[in-house]
Amino acid sequence: MGANEFAKLPHIGESLKRKEDVRFLTGAGQYTDDITQANQKFAAFVRSPHAHAVIKGVDTARAAGMPGVAHVFTGKDMEGKMGGLPCGWLINNPDGSPMKEPPHPILAIHKVRYVGDHVALVVADTLEQARNAAEAVEV
Repeated sequence: MGANEFAKLPHIGESLKRKEDVRFLTGAGQYTDDITQANQKFAAFVRSPHAHAVIKGVDTARAAGMPGVAHVFTGKDMEGKMGGLPCGWLINNPDGSPMKEPPHPILAIHKVRYVGDHVALVVADTLEQARNAAEAVEV
């Protein structure tokens, strides 16, 4: 579909009237953080402070023993059990062949590739417990 064809579609180039503003501006909106369930758990990620680094080890023992912690996951725990994160925008190479999609594991396994890359995930009874335990994970 070319640019001229897109321009003919409805709402292209127009401002759309928002419907949700009133409820959020008046405090009546509901965010996902507002939803609670019986026996729900909370999660906190351990993130890399390094832009590019080799992971020599992840020690979760102290975090796993903290109050309320249900489980601590690392990339090695997930390796081979779940697929990675998909590329958000697959494009073809200039010659028309499909691009090679690099692997992007849910939790970093051998190396981190950017600041904030997920290294571990802590699951606990409360958000505070999950965050405290995440700080106890040693990478």
